[in-house]
Amino acid sequence: MSLLVLVFACTPQQPEQPTAKTPAPEAEKAVEKVVVQQPKGNPALTIVSPSDGKLIKSSKINVELKAENFNIVPVGEPVKDGEGHFHVWLDSERKLGPQTAFTFENVVSGKHSIVAELVKSDHSSLNPKVTKSITINVESDYVPPKLEPQQGIAEFTVEADDQGFYPSTIKAKIGETVRINFKFRDDSIYFAGLDVKGPFEDIKYKLKGEQPLTAEFTMKEETRITSWWPASGVKKATLTVEVAK
Repeated sequence: MSLLVLVFACTPQQPEQPTAKTPAPEAEKAVEKVVVQQPKGNPALTIVSPSDGKLIKSSKINVELKAENFNIVPVGEPVKDGEGHFHVWLDSERKLGPQTAFTFENVVSGKHSIVAELVKSDHSSLNPKVTKSITINVESDYVPPKLEPQQGIAEFTVEADDQGFYPSTIKAKIGETVRINFKFRDDSIYFAGLDVKGPFEDIKYKLKGEQPLTAEFTMKEETRITSWWPASGVKKATLTVEVAK
């Protein structure tokens, strides 16, 4: 027995192997933050003032506009998505530009419409169009000067778009000079514009161009004036000048 004890004591002892440790859970994994770009949203337009239906006791109307999700840039800048400027109408009078405030002067008493639109730098409409419209009532001290009719001249103002002339019928006496001031409704005209043909030099209106455009002729008989698409030669509408009795 003493011999066995001695042999065991002299046998080299193997170093104790470390026990495998269970990997400690990571205290906190670094989480990569992913920033999701939120959609910018569709362009929006607000007529800040005046409010719809407001009574304004002045001949001067100030219109304030606000655009959202749309960059306002000077007129004539290169065309880019999501940027442009304002068009604003008081009845048929139009103003435009990158400013957010517009003033219309010499406004007569009565009910008037205000229409605003966001447009591209080349004045073309967005797709879909972005417009706002309101009506206001005006009590004004402005009285427009009375125009004395000229002898032998029948003068008219006629609006036009792709659907028609407004009014579609006017009257003049035989021998009278018929003078028609054509105003064009840009928001209802194909991009190539509109041609107007009659007993006068053809009117070739380009969209967003200067207006009114005036035509004259001598009334000899019932006369028809027509509008056409310039690019395709498609007839659009007819204005009839009847003989007044």
